[in-house]
Amino acid sequence: MAAKYDAITLDRYLDEDLTLISNNNVWKEYKRGVQCKGDVCYIYKPPGDSIWWIKLVAHVENSSLANIDDLLDASLKERHPEWHELFIDGRVVHKSEDGRSEICYFQYASPSIFISPRDTCYIKVRRTLPNGFMLSYRSIDLPEARDPSGKFVRIIFKGAHLIEKTDNEDSFRYTYIQYADPGGLIPKMLANRPQCDLILKEIEGIRRAMKNPTRLDRYTDTMRAADGH
Repeated sequence: MAAKYDAITLDRYLDEDLTLISNNNVWKEYKRGVQCKGDVCYIYKPPGDSIWWIKLVAHVENSSLANIDDLLDASLKERHPEWHELFIDGRVVHKSEDGRSEICYFQYASPSIFISPRDTCYIKVRRTLPNGFMLSYRSIDLPEARDPSGKFVRIIFKGAHLIEKTDNEDSFRYTYIQYADPGGLIPKMLANRPQCDLILKEIEGIRRAMKNPTRLDRYTDTMRAADGH
């Protein structure tokens, strides 16, 4: 695993995603949010590929960079239910010694009774930027990250979060790209269109989660209460 996911490979994932995010020539506006018309979902249809890339661009107000950092990275597993309504369970399988990357396994409920629940295993790698941070994701397959029940269908997934500070200290620009093959028997073309709706729901979940304290803040408050302060 160390040889396959060396620093050069991880940097390549980040560079690929940053290049795709900024390539405005390939993205076409597809849908806007219902609650916030400033949430814009774009699509990119790669030639010869039935799976779409999807990009969401949004602004999140009255929220700190520290909180979104905690939500998506430092406390990803613990805080997943705060913003992803389909999250069932999961775990961090492995963390790199330098803390730059980790391997995650997560399970998600199906939005329909006619579709099996999904699971995914991916490596998440971080890059700290002068005005924020970026997280890139790539699916991997590990024997220890498989559910023995057989009821979950594996998603093949890659994508990235780009979080950038704005002029307002209490807000940030949120960009998310995703390429997700749902697996199973679902025709891939039919799986594309619902993804924008799911991602637009996720950004509303993130806005709600930004009203919650970070895991560290909650821990500190608990310790103070226990000490009688």
